[in-house]
Amino acid sequence: MKQTKQYLILDFYVDEPACFGVPPFVSPYPRYIYGALLDAGVSPSAITYMTVAMLRSLNYLLQQRYDTVFLVGGAVVPGKYLGHKIGTVEEIEKTVISNSDSFFAAGGLAARQITGQKSYPVVIVDGDIEQYAFDSVRGEGDSHRMRSYNQLNRWAVLGAGLLQRHPFFPSVICEIETYRGCPRSSHCSFCSEHIFDTITFRKQIDILAEVDALIDAGVTRFRIGRQADILAYGSRCEIYKASFPKPEVDEVVSLFLALEERKRDGKIEVLNVDNANPGTVAHFEQESHDILSAIASAVTPGDTLPLGVESLDPVVIERNNLKVDTETLLRVVTLMNSAGGWREEGIPKLLPGINLIHGLPGETMNTFKYNYEALMDILSRGLLLRRINIRTLLPFPGTGMTYDASKRVINRYRYYREKIRDEVDAPMLRKVFPSGSLLSSVRVEECRNGVSYCRQIASYAITVKVRQEIPVGTVASVIVCGHEPRSLRGFLDPLDINKASLKLLESIEGIGKKRAQTLVLNRPFAAEDEFSQQLESVPPLLRGRIKLLL
Repeated sequence: MKQTKQYLILDFYVDEPACFGVPPFVSPYPRYIYGALLDAGVSPSAITYMTVAMLRSLNYLLQQRYDTVFLVGGAVVPGKYLGHKIGTVEEIEKTVISNSDSFFAAGGLAARQITGQKSYPVVIVDGDIEQYAFDSVRGEGDSHRMRSYNQLNRWAVLGAGLLQRHPFFPSVICEIETYRGCPRSSHCSFCSEHIFDTITFRKQIDILAEVDALIDAGVTRFRIGRQADILAYGSRCEIYKASFPKPEVDEVVSLFLALEERKRDGKIEVLNVDNANPGTVAHFEQESHDILSAIASAVTPGDTLPLGVESLDPVVIERNNLKVDTETLLRVVTLMNSAGGWREEGIPKLLPGINLIHGLPGETMNTFKYNYEALMDILSRGLLLRRINIRTLLPFPGTGMTYDASKRVINRYRYYREKIRDEVDAPMLRKVFPSGSLLSSVRVEECRNGVSYCRQIASYAITVKVRQEIPVGTVASVIVCGHEPRSLRGFLDPLDINKASLKLLESIEGIGKKRAQTLVLNRPFAAEDEFSQQLESVPPLLRGRIKLLL
């Protein structure tokens, strides 16, 4: 009897400029591979899905032999992830060597990162790994082939069921692709998106078909994030200003109106968006304002629209063909605050995020001072930023970039990075998330020393520390009750004044140790007027969240 071939989809997680797939985010790539295998005639029972975290728990030893392991992952500018770690090139090598009886094919940015270093048996798929998966089952297996959207749209729908195998399901958020490639007519020096020769947009009907298939599979959280610039979705790329294409307002607005309708109907719990080009906003202000207003109406409160600023040093901007200078960025942030800065549940609906990169050609000792002063100017004007992301460049193969910073420049970078964290991030955090704000869909990621570390199942979720032991994986609503330099303090909603621990009460802004001790010693309370005097220093919005539950 002929044995059925077995396939493994191995998710090493991705962190690309235009795609994210570190839990609770799931990138499109594993879903595409699953859909492609099904379309090629493979039975679902012959396909296994595993994350790199699951693999680590097995000490990199697979439990059986697979005819093909489709490994996908990679990061251009790796970051830190609460409770998770993106798969590394070293882990790929260890996995392949430790499981020599299985055949491996590596795709995504990870494939490009191991090119030239490969001293172990693995097929490098420099085309699309989902196309390779489809072809290899049919006996072809060309590692250079790219898929078309006609194929992808079918695979995206077929692959929706994979999410039910994810270890965090249903507490996941799916990254949705609208197009790939960068619509600019000239690109940043470090750009990885320009490896795609043409800009191809998915049709709205196909994007929504994928979303609906995922909804049917039990997914309720989405980020429209797999694109370089959401403002450029559907652009005809006929009219340019300084290399930026004119947005087609109706194309973007129509998509988000359709998503907002699904959100109103209760089918979508969390809707986020990712990636906008500040140059598009600067050169097409009215079109951008109209689009941003529609997006702000549709998304979940507290959303972030990251701007690839990278550097505000004039020399670095010119050397790397970046998008905006300090004066222009100020205009962009002002416009975005106008379109999306209104509050719902106490939190701004849609705010800009700023992405900065250290390690670009042209950097000097003064580079980071330019960045710091621009951010301080934004803060002093009362404008809001949802977050500031500062990373070190990891040169991407094919861009010709190298990282070669002197020790003096690196030390200067670290000095100003900490100044930005202390003098901009901290006060901005208090403005964006005032005490008493409600954060929904918060998941417990870690628990250490009586403190639960939580974050929303949402885009660029900030860490919330709850001074209470809560089982990892719990999802609940949390009330912001205080601020730390880079995180929030909170408590589960509702808070019962008669049951809250001393440590939890101490963490609430306006209570402190002495009042917390007084509250605990005088419990139980039978009426609110018995403890209201002890809450006089608590901010009014937060005070209303502290309940007497009888």
